[in-house]
Amino acid sequence: MNLSALVLFLAAALPPAKLPFHVDATEDAASQFPGAPHLQSFSFGQWKGRWVFIGGRVAGYHNFGGGPAEFLRSDANREIWVVDTTIKPAKTYHVAIATLPATLADVRDEWAATGQLYYQDGSTLYIGGGYGQDRNGNWVTYPVISAVDLPRLIDDVMQGRPPSVIAFAETPLVQSAGGELIKLPDGYFYLVMGHSFQGSYTAFEGHSEHNSKAASQTYLNEIRRLSIKADAHGKLVVQLAKAYRDETEFHRRDLNVAPIITAKGVGVAVYGGVFTPETQLSYSHPIYLLPGSQPAVDMNFEQKMNAYACANLLIYDQASQTMYTSFFGGVSRFWWDGEGQTFQENSRVGDKSSKPYLDGMQWSDQISTLRKGMAAGKDETTETVQSRSLPGFLGTSAVFIPLDEVARASPGTALLDLDALRGKRTLVGYIYGGIQAFPYAFPYSKSGTPYNAGAVASQPSGVILKVYVEAER
Repeated sequence: MNLSALVLFLAAALPPAKLPFHVDATEDAASQFPGAPHLQSFSFGQWKGRWVFIGGRVAGYHNFGGGPAEFLRSDANREIWVVDTTIKPAKTYHVAIATLPATLADVRDEWAATGQLYYQDGSTLYIGGGYGQDRNGNWVTYPVISAVDLPRLIDDVMQGRPPSVIAFAETPLVQSAGGELIKLPDGYFYLVMGHSFQGSYTAFEGHSEHNSKAASQTYLNEIRRLSIKADAHGKLVVQLAKAYRDETEFHRRDLNVAPIITAKGVGVAVYGGVFTPETQLSYSHPIYLLPGSQPAVDMNFEQKMNAYACANLLIYDQASQTMYTSFFGGVSRFWWDGEGQTFQENSRVGDKSSKPYLDGMQWSDQISTLRKGMAAGKDETTETVQSRSLPGFLGTSAVFIPLDEVARASPGTALLDLDALRGKRTLVGYIYGGIQAFPYAFPYSKSGTPYNAGAVASQPSGVILKVYVEAER
């Protein structure tokens, strides 16, 4: 066993690190949000207690291996939704994307896509890329990015009007699905990985998942540093400042990307993602992009849990300079055996043409927390599974929506300040949308027989979970 493998083995054998807080996400508050849409893989923004949802799907996870694999236009979310949470109960408004003017035909198509890349910068919501069936019936990954003023959009939708002002650009620089978009204090946007899929999934499977004229899949294998600005005519101008390329570790999609506080300032952390070329499993080494530095892969740590895109909660402890990133459910290569206090790898059985078929990437109801110490000389990462699980197999392609009144460790971010949470139980936000899966036969828990991978019943979640943090003094 080489030294690197020995380090990972010993880390896996150690008991989980003690956390200074516990997370509880078991209470369903959906009744407080009547009329709120059931969506997954959407773009999200919020402004002064009003939530905005654009794109995504109104159906569950697409199947494969003989099941219905297509991302049909009929399954696309074709409404612009606003949920006003400033009143109790909340009130929901929506207008059809089809009501956007003909001059925004490209935006109409792209706003109905799934797996979009989005980021809220102040009052502006940016939406780029995504995959879906366009107005001509073709399945494409869109080379389109748009920007919309959230206060104005919210006012329009609440008045029953389509958004009146949308800036956009068409460029291959944003042609990605299942990646992420984030902005750093240096003023640049960072487009993180993803893939460009052209054609239908059925055609792709028909060619043994090899590229053909009918369907193709190309991973970006890049983190792109982009300048995105509006010109004097209200059009977006997108320019590539730098591309960081790695065809091994950057070959990821459907991953989790989040801001992280470091001694150098706010940076980007990349977690999980799928699929490794040879084994078709998840990636395990985090990637960090810090101000003034090149992206760095952490080969000294191996993430086991919650590798697929899911809701995540960010907490920072200024006193110990420690970052905590919690992942809710999703899809996981491992599960935590609380009784044995060990990580257990999910079974792999058969292939897509056989029954039973288990691909090793199982739906999860567990919550894991990565602890990354940032103090000088103590830069280490540990992984701990929270004692309370989710009330179902939830979290995949969902979002965590932090409450405005919870103190932030860094202004303008979703990074919560641990000091403001100490010594009490605090409602910090909600988990909204995503996929609810039913991966096991009766009694529909992990004691039941798992269904074949790719043929698990699922639906867009109608559960809206309250998230509480119980922090030590």
